[in-house]
Amino acid sequence: MVQKYQSPVRVYKYPFELIMAAYERRFPTCPLIPMFVGSDTVNEFKSEDGAIHVIERRCKLDVDAPRLLKK
Repeated sequence: MVQKYQSPVRVYKYPFELIMAAYERRFPTCPLIPMFVGSDTVNEFKSEDGAIHVIERRCKLDVDAPRLLKK
């Protein structure tokens, strides 16, 4: 049976794609950061006054599995 993963909620000041691109540029050879492949917008909510803007995404990552299995 496949377990559904619920990731912790993080609030960023900038778009998520920009955050991941900055991590890849700052740490280009770090094996601990998974490679960001893409994302799909699952749900988007914006309040009428524009004060609240919530975007739920499903992200695709290229993870180095052998490193995770060693632990």
